Amino acid sequence: MKSFYKINKQTTLFQMNFWYILILLLTVLFIGLAVLSVVSYQLYKDTEHEVEYVKKQLIVESREKHPDWTDSIENILYAQHPDFYVHIETPDKTMIYSKGSESITDNNNYLIKLSVFSSVAFKKKFVPIYHHNFSYNGYTFDLYVRMISIQKFIVVMIKVLAVCTLLGVLIGSLAIYQLSRKLNRPLMKVTALINQITETNNLKKRVPVPPQPREVHDLALSFNQLMDQLDQLIERDRRFVSDASHELRTPLSAIRGHVELIQRHGTGHPEVIERSIHFVDQESKRMQNLIEQLLMIARMGRRSKALETVNLSMIVNNVINDYAGGIVQEFSAEIENETYALANEDYVHQIVVSLLGNARKYTPVDGRIRIKVCGDHDFSYIHVQNSGPSIPNEEKEKIFTRFYRIDQSRSREPGGSGLGLAIVKELVELEEGSIQVEDLKPSGSEFIVRLRAKKSEHS
Repeated sequence: MKSFYKINKQTTLFQMNFWYILILLLTVLFIGLAVLSVVSYQLYKDTEHEVEYVKKQLIVESREKHPDWTDSIENILYAQHPDFYVHIETPDKTMIYSKGSESITDNNNYLIKLSVFSSVAFKKKFVPIYHHNFSYNGYTFDLYVRMISIQKFIVVMIKVLAVCTLLGVLIGSLAIYQLSRKLNRPLMKVTALINQITETNNLKKRVPVPPQPREVHDLALSFNQLMDQLDQLIERDRRFVSDASHELRTPLSAIRGHVELIQRHGTGHPEVIERSIHFVDQESKRMQNLIEQLLMIARMGRRSKALETVNLSMIVNNVINDYAGGIVQEFSAEIENETYALANEDYVHQIVVSLLGNARKYTPVDGRIRIKVCGDHDFSYIHVQNSGPSIPNEEKEKIFTRFYRIDQSRSREPGGSGLGLAIVKELVELEEGSIQVEDLKPSGSEFIVRLRAKKSEHS
């Protein structure tokens, strides 16, 4: 029961009701205090004006040589001011009281005194008493007013506020509960379907997108988009594992066949051992290269390397110095100095190495390979050209797909994992760039890498 209550406290339904009741109570309390303060102050000012009127009448009477205070007090007070009480001390120390005022004027043990209004205090039953003292012509006057109207108003207001608050909480809570249920119904439905998908692992199922409220609409839409991306990722990984398994199975089967050949005929035919060992060596190198490329793809998915300003001219020159010696074709380079881009130095290095290796692979021995680095205000470019066979239009997108191999008749070097250009494309996309391939005349291909231009940090 305790855990159920704790869960309910965390729901939107409970929170909306709780805050509604709290805001309602605070609002009623604020309005009630404001009304009480304004009306009570106005009644206080009215009482103050009446006291001033009685004060003036008493001053006029005190100017008489032999005032008749009994008749004067009755004429001043009882006709229009039944809640007024007067205590007069004459010059000869005689005490004069208005009718019924002895208990009020002589007993000054007030229960509460207000600091805001120094002339107001409370006696028993919280009836406010207004007291005003003044002296004139040897007389000392004490005026008291029982402010019953304020007390009655306060009592009525408290009752009204209590009833209104109670009705507001009951009716409002019921209304806000029903409204909350209505507003939360789409969210609860979406949540139930999400839980169902989670429990059944049915990644093909999608959540219906309600037209409103907007927040639930956006939530369902975002969830479906996330499921689409997750489904695509799982499908891509499944296809990748299947293709990788197939690619590894082929050299392993061939190696296993040659091992068995050595076991059967190696003793009597030494040439079989030499030929098989050479084949196993070649296939093991191919497997090693394939595994390294697979590991590179796995590492690239983590996006662990940050982009920074790099000098493309310097990186490409370093690659040419390291790898140009292995290129048997005619090789040329055109590199603009101080060409910078927002990229990662390791990624750029691998891109250039892979593109030069791909060009060397598909270019005849008497062909040409050319690399060019240039840039403009917005982008920096790396062009790798070769005079080998042109790539058909229908294959220009496929060559960047994992394990896709172009027609082996176009390659001067058979084999290959089919991962080189796929890795290049992923590296370029990690650097927020693009790569495309175009035809050259009369034959050949040009790979163009485009990266965001960046000025030197030292310029």
